[in-house]
Amino acid sequence: MGHDASLRYTVRAPMSADSSPPSPSEETPPASAVPSPELSRLWFALDRRAWSYLVVVPAHPGSPALDAAQALMEAGSPYPEPPLRLVDATGIEPAGAPRMVLEVRRRVEQGERVIVVIDSLLTHPASLPLALAADTALLVVTLGETDFGSARKTLELVGEDRFAGSVTFPRPTKKQKRADAAKKKKP
Repeated sequence: MGHDASLRYTVRAPMSADSSPPSPSEETPPASAVPSPELSRLWFALDRRAWSYLVVVPAHPGSPALDAAQALMEAGSPYPEPPLRLVDATGIEPAGAPRMVLEVRRRVEQGERVIVVIDSLLTHPASLPLALAADTALLVVTLGETDFGSARKTLELVGEDRFAGSVTFPRPTKKQKRADAAKKKKP
C-alpha cells in the first residue's frame, strides 16, 4: 500500500451492544457511545489524513465493509465536530454513483465528514466513482476469505496511495453466517 501502509487494525466483534438495524442509507453516530481503545486508535490514525470524505472498500465480495463503517461511526461519536455521517452506497446503480458523489460533496461543503461504504469493486464496478472521489479509503479484509489477488486488484482500481490502510475481520463462524442470512431474509 501507499505511504501510510502501517495503518492496519483488526475489528474483532460487533462494535455496539445495540442490535437494532441501521437506517437503510444514512445514520449519524449515537451521542453517548464510548468506543474501544482499538477503535479510538483507528480513528486517530485515520484522522491524521485530514479527510472529509472517506470510502470503506471491501477487498472481496461479502467482506463486512458496513460493519467497518459502523465501527468508524462508533469511534468518531465522541467527537461531534464536524458532524459525522454514514452513507450506505451498497447496491448503487451506475447512474446513481455520480449523483451520490455530488450529494456527498455537498455535505462536505456544509461542514460534515462523510463515511461512504461501497460494494466490492470486483463485482460492482459502479461503485468506483465513489471510491475515486473520496479523500481517502480504508480497505476491509476478512481473514481466511480475502485472497491476495482480490485485495491487490482492489488497491490497483482505486490507487494504492489513496488508501490510509486496512482493517481485518475474522472469518465469520457458521453460526454468524446463519444469523446474517436470517437478518437478510427479514423485511
